[in-house]
Amino acid sequence: MHYAMRTVHYLLFLSLGMSLSNAQVASAETYEAGILSRSYISDIQRQIIGRSAYGNVQEKPPVKREEMLQKTGVRAFIDLIEEYSALHAVDPNLIMAVVQVESGGNPNALSPKGAAGLMQLMPATAAGLGVEDRFDPEENIASGTRYLGELIDRFKSVEVALWAYNAGPTAVRQGRMPLETQEYVPKVLRVRRAYAAEER
Repeated sequence: MHYAMRTVHYLLFLSLGMSLSNAQVASAETYEAGILSRSYISDIQRQIIGRSAYGNVQEKPPVKREEMLQKTGVRAFIDLIEEYSALHAVDPNLIMAVVQVESGGNPNALSPKGAAGLMQLMPATAAGLGVEDRFDPEENIASGTRYLGELIDRFKSVEVALWAYNAGPTAVRQGRMPLETQEYVPKVLRVRRAYAAEER
């Protein structure tokens, strides 16, 4: 199992033009052994995903759902992104990048495969997260961010988590990366870097 897991991760990072450290491989193997604690995430990984970058979330006046559905563009939902990124300890620039790549910031987006809303939640994924309305911007961002955060914790890697987010965890377990996913992961990472650069 350990050899197979190493092979999967090497294939992933080779396809993305990246290198995988022994520590990251060991971390993935630790997950395979059933240890899911955050303590196995390295200090460098914590810095990358910005787990301590955002603190208290101030209360904001409620916004009517109808008004939110009229908004488009990632920046229109920055308050929700920052709120739920802080709640689930995920880098807000990563969530902004996922929203941009998945829907272009359109809360009414619906893909031919049935993915819906800002973070393009599939029906089965949304049901598992307890989502009642995938087109509701707050529900979509709250659940999509929680799901992506769970994938990061599970796979101990942002890149592998994005692979699972796009193609499904089963594809990761099988070492199968569709062409769409090969293009999706680096694209999200590029957009994330662009958002991060705007903060400097």
